[in-house]
Amino acid sequence: MARRFAFVLVGILLVVWVAGAVAGPNPDAQKIDACLKAAAEKDTSGTACIGIVADPCIAAASKTDSFIKGSAACAARELAIWTARMQRAIASANKGGGKSIASSVAASQKSFSDSLARLCPLYDKLDPDMSLGGSTYCRLQETAMRALLLERLADAVNPH
Repeated sequence: MARRFAFVLVGILLVVWVAGAVAGPNPDAQKIDACLKAAAEKDTSGTACIGIVADPCIAAASKTDSFIKGSAACAARELAIWTARMQRAIASANKGGGKSIASSVAASQKSFSDSLARLCPLYDKLDPDMSLGGSTYCRLQETAMRALLLERLADAVNPH
């Protein structure tokens, strides 16, 4: 299960990288960046930025006949952005924090991946009206929180 998650995660990262290289700036990523910048200016955590792309999309998808697939696709759009942010934060923390930080981050990421693989599939077994976006939205929320946490770590271990 964890291996499958890792494969999916690599696939998402590849899609994000290719899409960014071909299409230029991503409006969804820019929306999240702007939200996080505003949060930083207010000295808030940025958690209010989680879902700002997926939630309006899911609200629109919920009015269609294909709301289950549409909601998951909406969540996947934003998940890709947070996944890329998380990977950049890991690389930055590893670069600035040395071997001890890198080792701790790697171990915690394994635990994080294992947690996602166990927790998030539960959301696909619930009534879709109670969990629009299902397991993908769960991964979005968890990954976004993780990205914010790792970005703080990266900022702390890298000189400004």
